[in-house]
Amino acid sequence: ATAIVALYSLFGPQSERGAAPHIMPERIKRLDQQRHELKALRYLLDRHPAGLQDPVAQPGRADFQIEDSRLMFDALVSAATQAEAARAIESLTLEETDVDSFLRLGGQFYHDYPRLVKERGQAFRDGTVELADPAGD
Repeated sequence: ATAIVALYSLFGPQSERGAAPHIMPERIKRLDQQRHELKALRYLLDRHPAGLQDPVAQPGRADFQIEDSRLMFDALVSAATQAEAARAIESLTLEETDVDSFLRLGGQFYHDYPRLVKERGQAFRDGTVELADPAGD
């Protein structure tokens, strides 16, 4: 029975943070995460406003890890039309994102990215995924 308790403490339910304390979280490169988030945002912009109607299927602000993406998401959800959303995103001053390139691209092929960002956002909150330190890579 003692061995079972010991195994359960190692492999049983996850901690409050999500991941078992002895398991290293998966490390995601910041650039890769940013690319995924921008593709999800581009897809959502292409389908604005209908693309934001299903909060269960679409990512929320908390699912975005990159600050530029959060600002773009805020602009997207606060706009009533696709044109307003594009203008709001265009007016942003962003540190890591080339807005002109973002707006020139189409999002029609990025249908999987909103789901990926939503799932990965939960993994970040659970502690099973973290952004890699660019200095450590």
